[in-house]
Amino acid sequence: MKSRLDQFRAPRNALLAVVLWTTPALAQAQLQAPLELRLADVGRFAVFVDMGGVQWTGRSARLRVLQVTEGGFKAGAEEFWGGWRHEVIDCDARTIAHAGFGSIRAGGREGPVTGDLRPAAPLPAGSADEAVAKVVCDGWRPFKTVPLASGIEDAVRIGRPLIETGAEP
Repeated sequence: MKSRLDQFRAPRNALLAVVLWTTPALAQAQLQAPLELRLADVGRFAVFVDMGGVQWTGRSARLRVLQVTEGGFKAGAEEFWGGWRHEVIDCDARTIAHAGFGSIRAGGREGPVTGDLRPAAPLPAGSADEAVAKVVCDGWRPFKTVPLASGIEDAVRIGRPLIETGAEP
């Protein structure tokens, strides 16, 4: 005859097995949470700020910027969607320090981030870097009719036609 304690052990053990079995999947799902990519500039590239990834230290922001290329962009024989620029912006000094770049091949495969942190330099007036700083530091929202992109492929789908038409904020 089973004791009352034995009646609870089997379901508890089954629940524990399910939790342990699914935990890596849950962790992976959290890592693949949708991005919040806000369009900051359109020129040679469509430039999106990863708003969910901005890390603040005082009035300095460490962030990623997605540069989407025009359709058919190739380096060598491979087609690329663009890449992640890693940046440090000092909002008070209005400077930017480039901290590396990681390419994104067509299909979404990301390359490693290469390049070291460069010295901070003033934001060039009218540049994509200045637009990024305005979005991050000042809360500027250009391209109000353009939706946030929730992933790289979404940003490519949104950004490429804007590059072709020369969209203005």
